Parts: sequence; structure tokens; C-alpha cells
Amino acid sequence: MHKWTLTGVGLLALFLALQFLIPARLVIGGMGAVGRPSVAVGLMLLFLWFVSAIRRKQLPAGRQPIHWVVGIFVGLQLLGYAVGYDRLPSPEQASSADRWLIFTLAIAGVLLFVADGIRTRAELDRTLGLLVFFTAIMAIIGVLQFTGIVDVTQYINIPGLSRNSELIGISERGSGGFPRVASTANHFIEFGVVLALVLPIAMHYALFAPRGRVRVWRWIGVALIATGIPLSISRSAILTVFVTMAMMAIVWPWRQRYNALVISIVSILVFHVINRGVLGTIRSLFTNAENDSSVTDRIARTGTVLELWSQRPWLGWGAGMVTPEEFLLLDNQIYVTLIAGGVAGVIGLLLFFLVPYLVARSVRLRGKDQETRHLGHALAVTMPAAVLASGTFDSFAFATFVGVMCILVGAIGALWRLDGTSVHTPIQVSAPGDKFVTTPLMANLRARLRDAWVSTTPRNYGRRARSAAETDTGA
Repeated sequence: MHKWTLTGVGLLALFLALQFLIPARLVIGGMGAVGRPSVAVGLMLLFLWFVSAIRRKQLPAGRQPIHWVVGIFVGLQLLGYAVGYDRLPSPEQASSADRWLIFTLAIAGVLLFVADGIRTRAELDRTLGLLVFFTAIMAIIGVLQFTGIVDVTQYINIPGLSRNSELIGISERGSGGFPRVASTANHFIEFGVVLALVLPIAMHYALFAPRGRVRVWRWIGVALIATGIPLSISRSAILTVFVTMAMMAIVWPWRQRYNALVISIVSILVFHVINRGVLGTIRSLFTNAENDSSVTDRIARTGTVLELWSQRPWLGWGAGMVTPEEFLLLDNQIYVTLIAGGVAGVIGLLLFFLVPYLVARSVRLRGKDQETRHLGHALAVTMPAAVLASGTFDSFAFATFVGVMCILVGAIGALWRLDGTSVHTPIQVSAPGDKFVTTPLMANLRARLRDAWVSTTPRNYGRRARSAAETDTGA
């Protein structure tokens, strides 16, 4: 058993390495966009998870809420797959649906393997540490592209892999013609959003790192990831990092919030001095949005989206069958899901993010120690941010984004299981030495309500009177 868990962490390391270090447009020949090597590893992880379940003669951790997330999501995709074939799709749509089904199974494999295959807290920390490490490497590749030192992606050639399309390379955005980079991601937006989602996890491990060299390296990782986000020059990335950092601040004491604010302001000023004009270009993405074709085109497509949805409102046109060639290009995952899966598909998509958020929030409220509660909160904030990002680009069409979400959702399930969290566990208050997690407002509210009940309930009057008399006598 111990050998199996070590192998599991190694396989997750392999998955992350393939996901982050190989350019997204290098795929196994003949398989299209779903031919990324990391997808193949995801399918293998699903097979291993099933083998483990058969050996146990039951599904592991049957109380695991994440099982319901995976079951509902995969079930809806299979239903949508059948619905799509029932309407006799074109060969191109059928091929797209087949690729989507393969991708869905890979998603389930990675997610279940993380949720059930990680057996100790040390393994969970190691897995999330690997996620932070490879994200920092991707950020370094983006920084090298932005500075013009070298575009590493142009020199990565792996036998057996071919380019599904031309590498995205380096683009320009804004009147200043500033470079816009994607590193090994499939698009600039994906690059920035992925960094923004991993940033809270990187900050968690930096805050709780032991003193010395380890802490220094972890804060360097945080700095690299944070530096890479604006280099994507993406509204989606800025909105995502704003949501994650604002929600992270909720759990911090006021002193920690003040420190984070000062560090953020200083970092922004330093970035502005080193890369003059980039922040101004990002600001114009919001202040000049009404004149930006990427925004106006998204808005203009809303009418077409609603018309297509009204024709098949409940189950949609078929999972994976909404192709840009035969329908329209949609930079909005919620719109894509609405057309492809109807109302049922959108509900399934929202549950994919909502249930893990609630589970992680439960860990934040009821975790056994400060570090566990802080990690639960860091994982929880990524879910609303991912929903927001999915409303600004077709997120599930990008394997790196989906791979990161699978690791994060699976990690939530693993943390919940390892900590033994349940709804019957009392809400934890902060210990005197806690520096990074405040007492939940719910705990304070319950304490106040309990005190109010004790002081106002008639049968407690005698108790209070006796207690006061005893106090006076003792005085």
C-alpha cells in the first residue's frame, strides 16, 4: 500500500510536468487537441483508480463528496453525448464529441486519483508543492519570452509529438505594442488565469514555510507567479487574481491584511518602474472596454447564443458538439455549456465548482489546526475565481486550465478526507498564537447568540442570581 501511494505521487508529478513543460500545441499525432501527453496520463490514472476500487471491492472513501461531483459531471457528459448523436450530427461534430468524451474521462481520472490516491497530509503537501513548482517554471518561461531573452517553446521538440497548430508565440497588445506571452499554455488568457489560480496556494506554502532557505525559495516562487500574471495582458487574469486575493484577505487578521496591502503596492510600483506602460495598457483594457472588439464581439454573440439555446433548452445540442466551425466562436464557457448541454449542463458545470467550494469552506471552518484551515480557504477561493474566469473565456477548451482545476478539486477532497472534517465537527476558533487565520464570523455569531439566550431565558434567572450572590459572598 505504501509503495502504491509513492507511485501515485510520482504519477501526479509526471502529469504536472507534461502539463506545464510541454507546449500545449504539441500533441500525439492524429488525436487533435485531446492528444496532449498529459491527457494520456489522465486516462491511465482513471484506469489505476478503477483497479484500486476493484481490489477493494468497493469505491474508496464512499463518503467522499468529490465522488458526487465527478459522477454528476461525467454522467451529464455521457447524457449529452447520447443526445448529440440522437440528432444525427455531422462527421466533424461527432469527431469533436469523441474527443470531448476522451477528455472528460481524463478529467475524472486525475480528479479521482488525487482525491482518493493521496494517503497522507505530507503527500498532499508534496502534490500541491509540485503544482506550485511547475507553475513557477511556466512563469519563468513567460518572463523569458516577455523580456526577449529566449522563447523556449520554439526549441521544444519531442519525438512522437507534432504541432496541432502553430505555436501561439508572442503577440502584441495596446498602443505601446507591448509583448503578450502565453508561455507553454495554449493562449495568453489561459496562461494568466492559471497563474492567478495557483497564486493563493503558493502564498499558503510560503506563509507556513519554516525559516531559512526553504522560505526564501517559496517566496521566490510566489514572486515569479505574481510577475507572470500581468505579462499575459489579460482582463480575465486580472479579474481572477483580484477575486482570489480579495477572498484570501477575508481569513487573515488585520495585521496580515495590512502587510499584504503594503507588499502589493510596493510590488506594483516596482513592476511599473521596470516595465513602464504595461500596467497602463492593462488599465485601458477596463477603462476602454466599450471600444475593444474582444468585448463588443462577446456581447454581440449573446443574441445568437440565446436563439440556439431556445431551440434545445434542457439538454442542448450535444456535449462536445458545439464547434466554432459549425456554430460560432464563443469566449465564454457558460455560453458553450448552455448551448451544448442546456440548463442541465450549466447546473452540472456550476456544481463542479460549487460543491468543492463548500467542502473547502467546511475545512476552513472546522479544520484541526491553523495551517489546515488556511489551506482549506486557499483552495476554496480558487473555485469562485474559476467560475468568473469561465465567464470570460471558454475555459474547458484549454487543457492546462482544466488540469489545474482537477488537481485543486481533487486536493479539496483529499484534505477533507485526511482532516476528518464533517458537518458535526464544531467550528474552530483561532488559538492565541494563530497569525494567519481569524476566528470565523459564524463562531462569534453563535457565541453571541448563545450568551444572549443564556441571559434572556427565564429559567436562567435563578442561576444568575445564585451566581451573583455567591460572588458577593466570596468578595
